Amino acid sequence: MRVNKKYLLGKVGQGLEIAIHSLSVSRVHIAASNLGMSQRMLEISLKRAHDRVTFGKPIIDRQAIRMKVADMATHVHALRTMVYDFAKDYEKDPEGEYIEEKAAMCKLFSIWTTKIVSDEMLEIFGGIGYFEDCEYGPVERLYRDVRAMWLEEGTPTVQRITISRQVIKHDGVLQYED
Repeated sequence: MRVNKKYLLGKVGQGLEIAIHSLSVSRVHIAASNLGMSQRMLEISLKRAHDRVTFGKPIIDRQAIRMKVADMATHVHALRTMVYDFAKDYEKDPEGEYIEEKAAMCKLFSIWTTKIVSDEMLEIFGGIGYFEDCEYGPVERLYRDVRAMWLEEGTPTVQRITISRQVIKHDGVLQYED
């Protein structure tokens, strides 16, 4: 296709490079969205765990529920750290050599985080979590929406291919040296 020079982004022949760079940034936007959803799922899970009483006490007092909360919070924190780390590197050098792999890592980890957090949320909620009119918010919708994020900007397999290609290229170095 012929394109007038005034409409070119970058230089002739850079199209794939520009597209991949845009894809990297978009992947982190999805990771940030997943972070927000995961944080919300953690918050409503905590509220439900305080309110839900079984055998005379709130389920938040049960060790099994506390382990779920700990796992959820750990994943949310780790994802937040990865997204912030990417943002710091991107701000330092938007064309940097680690941008593509870190973006793919953020996206991949965000998928696993939302899966774990949404599964734990549903277990904390029990059967009521499947109903649309749940008083704690859109539990069932969050559960469904996080699954759709698996497909945006590449499946987990695509992210792993991107990550492995870049890690091999950089001999395992994963960050800028300060």
